[in-house]
Amino acid sequence: MDLSELSNNPHRHPWELSRSKFILQVLEDQGTLGPEDRILDIGAGDLYFALQLHQTTGASVDAVDTAFQDPTGSIPGVSMFKEIEALPATKYRAICALDVLEHVADDEALLNRLISMLEPGGILMITVPAFQLLFSFHDLRLKHFRRYHRAHLMYLIRNPSAVRVEESFYFFHLLFFVRIFQKMLEFFFGVKPEVDASHTVSEWKHHESHPVTRGLGRVLNTDANLSRWLARLGVRIPGLSLCMVLKKV
Repeated sequence: MDLSELSNNPHRHPWELSRSKFILQVLEDQGTLGPEDRILDIGAGDLYFALQLHQTTGASVDAVDTAFQDPTGSIPGVSMFKEIEALPATKYRAICALDVLEHVADDEALLNRLISMLEPGGILMITVPAFQLLFSFHDLRLKHFRRYHRAHLMYLIRNPSAVRVEESFYFFHLLFFVRIFQKMLEFFFGVKPEVDASHTVSEWKHHESHPVTRGLGRVLNTDANLSRWLARLGVRIPGLSLCMVLKKV
């Protein structure tokens, strides 16, 4: 969870649970990660995904977020850093930048810097919000600079020969149509569905085992896996998010 959305609510939104589970599966499918590996989680937020990475793979995780209050802190398996410059001089087997690039003014510089930090054969896992036409009050509130098209993300890579695109696909198609509806309400009627923190993902009312959370999670998991399967067949359906997996050559 982005620290800008952090609250005292202990419940995780189905979107966050589903995204975490799905990305971990995609990462696992790219090759085995183990205790001898080092993973970088950029924009780590409240460390939920960083902890999932460590628990799933056993790898050491370096977590970076400019909003960390105590950049020198650490917990078993996860080391915290406030900025990239504070990281140890090392190359990473995998780097995860989940919904990060849209927060950065110079996204091109950050993307290519992350590519340079991979070891040969290393994986860069990227998710970003998709389609600029969906840019709305929601994006402004979360301090997004932009949303992305697949071709746009490819264009930012300064040295395409340095990496190979392993996978790229849009996902969360159902949420795409929800956002279209919200965008229409905002454009035609000035309605802003998320005017305060009480309407963010941090304020989900049900615990993880609640039938509503589990039901929505299954729907979103099915949606994401279908997206990935169709992309392998060359079919890319518009979705709320875009996932791209790059491998260092």
